[in-house]
Amino acid sequence: MKNASEEAGRWLRQAEYDRAQAERTLQVGAYSYAAYFAEQTSQKALKAFLLSRGRRFVPSHSVGELAKEASRLDARLAPLAGRGKKLDRLYLASRYPDALPAPAIPAESYTCDDAEEAVGIARATFTAAGGAIEPPP
Repeated sequence: MKNASEEAGRWLRQAEYDRAQAERTLQVGAYSYAAYFAEQTSQKALKAFLLSRGRRFVPSHSVGELAKEASRLDARLAPLAGRGKKLDRLYLASRYPDALPAPAIPAESYTCDDAEEAVGIARATFTAAGGAIEPPP
């Protein structure tokens, strides 16, 4: 069996890396990628929290559902569920042309405002979920 604290730490480190990528891509105007990395940041930070609380496997890719599950373990995370639903819409649409109505493609569809909102949600999710992980004894 994997050590829960170590596994959670791995997921949180990757979430931090993805958060940095979201910030970088936002700054250079790659808004669809900023949105995607924001979604990934939040998903991985919430998975880190759930793993830290003893979950062995977390298959969901829905930030909203992960946040709801996390809030059942820590009520401080409840506000993340609604914001997470906004990020759920970015999981496919920020990357795949067939997830948008033709002739749109992700690279031409996301605005600075879209990306800034997504990155803001990711920052809040990373901070809240990461802060709720209890340090190992």
